[in-house]
Amino acid sequence: MNKTLLALALAAGAAAVPAAFAQDATHTAQQGWYLSADAGYAHVNQGHYDDGAAAGGVKGGYRFAINPETSLGVEVGYQYLGRVKAAGAYNGLPGTKSKLRGSTAGLDLRYNFSPSWYGELRGGAFYAQAEGLTQGDNPEFRHLEKTKYYAGAGVGVNFSPNWSMGLNYDYYGASGKGLKLDPSVYTVSAEYRF
Repeated sequence: MNKTLLALALAAGAAAVPAAFAQDATHTAQQGWYLSADAGYAHVNQGHYDDGAAAGGVKGGYRFAINPETSLGVEVGYQYLGRVKAAGAYNGLPGTKSKLRGSTAGLDLRYNFSPSWYGELRGGAFYAQAEGLTQGDNPEFRHLEKTKYYAGAGVGVNFSPNWSMGLNYDYYGASGKGLKLDPSVYTVSAEYRF
C-alpha cells in the first residue's frame, strides 16, 4: 500500500513539474550568427599560485533553434586568462608570474526562461598556452601548449532580439608538464546576434 501511494505521489509530482515550468508560445529560441565579448576576473588557487588577474575574450558562432525555448550553438573563440603572481617565497621573483591564454571550440546550450531572461551551459576544447612554476619543492618555470577542456554556465538578459548581456562562470583546464593552472573565471558578457 505504501509503495502504491509513493508511486502515485511521484507520478503526480512528475506531471506537475512540466506544468509549473510551461512557457507561453511567444518565447522563441535564438537562431543565427552571433558575436560575444566578455571581461572579468580569473583566479588560480593551485600549487604556488593563489591570486587572480583580469581576464577577457571573444567568441562567435551559430545557434540552431531546437525547440521554441532552446537553442544549441557551435562556437569558436579566444580567451586571455591573465598573469597570476606566485605566492610565498616566489612572490615577486623574476619569471614567476604565470600566463594563460588559448583558443576554444565548443557548444553552447541556451534556454529562454522568458523573452527577457536566459540561462546557458557551455563546454568544449581549450587549446591552452600556459607558462608558470611547476608544483613541488623545487619548482621550474615551464611552458605548456596542450588541448584541454573548458566548461561553464551563465544567466543573462535579452535587451532586444539582437542584444543581450550575461553573468558567467567558466572553468578552464590548463594542467600538464608539472604545471597546474586551472582558473575559475567570472565574467560579464555582451552578445550581438545578426
